[in-house]
Amino acid sequence: MIKEVFKPVSFEEAVKLKSDDVYYLSGGTQINWTPVTQQRLKEGKPEIEKVILLKDLLSAEIGKEGSAISIGAGVTLQEIIDSDKMPDALKKAAKYIASRNIRNMATIGGNIAANRADSYVIPCLIALKADVETVDEGIMCVEKYAREEKISLIKRIILPPLDGVCVVDAVYKSSGSYPSVTTAVMVSKKEVVIVVGCVSKHVVRLKKLEQSVLNGSLSGSDLAVAVEAEVNPIGDLLGSAKYKKYLAGTMVAHSIDLSFKEQSRKGA
Repeated sequence: MIKEVFKPVSFEEAVKLKSDDVYYLSGGTQINWTPVTQQRLKEGKPEIEKVILLKDLLSAEIGKEGSAISIGAGVTLQEIIDSDKMPDALKKAAKYIASRNIRNMATIGGNIAANRADSYVIPCLIALKADVETVDEGIMCVEKYAREEKISLIKRIILPPLDGVCVVDAVYKSSGSYPSVTTAVMVSKKEVVIVVGCVSKHVVRLKKLEQSVLNGSLSGSDLAVAVEAEVNPIGDLLGSAKYKKYLAGTMVAHSIDLSFKEQSRKGA
């Protein structure tokens, strides 16, 4: 239960207020799902009691910065969907959250900071080669932020122009459940990016496979098998480890096939 609330007037003050027992709060839809808070609950430590309100600090603007798109960390997922500046893949990723009420509350910055393994948005942002600008550590790629489990306060997200095709996918056990596996791939003439969620404690990029996919030496069923070998999910109510491996492999192989076909069509 939240017992104490801080309302800083600047990013610098927000950072000074932050500690192991004081948490950032923006939309408030995922605060209890961060890896840190989940570990605290496992250790029997108290739930979150102190929060720092960020709503008045975070920008909710979407704009252009040269050829890139700048997205304020306070932009909601519904605003991502409604914006004509957003790539279709990112809109689709945000739409996987079925509740419009949640989409109207949840911010893109908070979604990244929560770093959930089953995030729909993080895989897509990694595939799109997005960066985050943080108050504490400057600019870094979303992949690094997730992989290193950063807790730095996010100010904005920077999307470079998409020079290729990005495809996102998700599979559920039921219409009301969390996803069993999420994937995102990006294919261009120069690069392939493969990202999988729900198979580790955070979203993972399968860099070892990307060059082989790009040069055509790994595709189809062989790619599916290779993906299965690279991921190590934990079985739960949403599916066994073996099932999640199978899903990850088939979803990536299918998305890569779709991406190459679309890339070929665009180049024709």
